[in-house]
Amino acid sequence: MKRLVTVALSIVIVIGIGVGSALAQNSLMADKMGISVGLGNSVFGDTNNSVIDITGKYMIAADMALLAGFGFETHGGDADGSYLGLTIGVRKYLNTDDFSLFIDGKLSYVNQDVYGDTDTVDISAGFGAEYFLHKQFSVEGSVGIGFGVEDDNDTHDDDTYLGTRTIGVKANFYF
Repeated sequence: MKRLVTVALSIVIVIGIGVGSALAQNSLMADKMGISVGLGNSVFGDTNNSVIDITGKYMIAADMALLAGFGFETHGGDADGSYLGLTIGVRKYLNTDDFSLFIDGKLSYVNQDVYGDTDTVDISAGFGAEYFLHKQFSVEGSVGIGFGVEDDNDTHDDDTYLGTRTIGVKANFYF
């Protein structure tokens, strides 16, 4: 499934790069809303990037957005478990062109029950880019750094961490 999504997004990007520059205007303007859909979870250093992430975006200005989202994943069989994450944040666009760079900050709460039940509070800052293929459609990617506190509910041990973030490719739909 992940490969199919990656291949589909790659085809859209390749087709859209030539057409996108000629046709695209973007939706980076005040009072626009959008939804981002992607795969990825770097809070726990998960390299499988199998968490489905859905984030709502409300543009309070042409270069500023409020973010609120959730991520989820379930496993069955031998890898029985679940993941649920809630995130709020703010994004600042450094420019409002069809290829827009941005920085963002997020606060996340994550409950994961795979190898034990853990709760995590994570604060992260990221840098990325969003490319508009159409006025209401874009793709984005970002990297960053984060700090968090992870509480193992089984052993009641608290761990703190500081690490890098890799966020997979996301598709954005504006309306």
